Amino acid sequence: MPTDATKPDTSGTVFDETAVEVARSYSDALLKASGTEAGAVLDELDEIVADVIVGQPKFASILASPSVAEAEKDRILVTVFEGRALPTVLRFLRVLNRHGRLALLAEVVRQAREAFDRKSGRRIVHVRSATPLDDTQRSALEGRLATLIGATPQLKLEVDPSLIAGLVVQVGDDVYDASVRTRLQRLRDRLIERKSHEIQSRRDQFSYPA
Repeated sequence: MPTDATKPDTSGTVFDETAVEVARSYSDALLKASGTEAGAVLDELDEIVADVIVGQPKFASILASPSVAEAEKDRILVTVFEGRALPTVLRFLRVLNRHGRLALLAEVVRQAREAFDRKSGRRIVHVRSATPLDDTQRSALEGRLATLIGATPQLKLEVDPSLIAGLVVQVGDDVYDASVRTRLQRLRDRLIERKSHEIQSRRDQFSYPA
């Protein structure tokens, strides 16, 4: 695991470039330590991030707080996860705690997941839809995305009724917006632009040189 003796403290909630680099070191170490069970380890850590870091903010704040002793955090980790999580998962959480890096857990897991998926020929694809996708729709979408991105898509689905209908698909920094809400907004913008042009044209008709 990485040594933090010479690195500045970035255990707060504000992420800077140094924190991202520290997280990358830990994500690399996590994948190496996980070996052939990396997929299962990442699945469990994804659940911990979702259920604990995001789902239980008070508990997450305890784990990230510098005012809570390392030994107390270690006791909490063992009590909560021993026998419930893979040994590699618990060991890794305890390593992060020992180096005061539990606040970076979500970023570490995110980077490790991205690296693992790239190596496995997979890519995370975030999909927002107005209504839940059924199995047929999901299968069709996966097929189209596989052709588009040249990799096996791992769908992260979210229902967003404000879209009215259609989909918003995000692959990395690329966003493909096929929602009805966006289409209506574009239509509205075109109508406003056309109306503005008509008004300006009428003004020009009544403008005379001095």
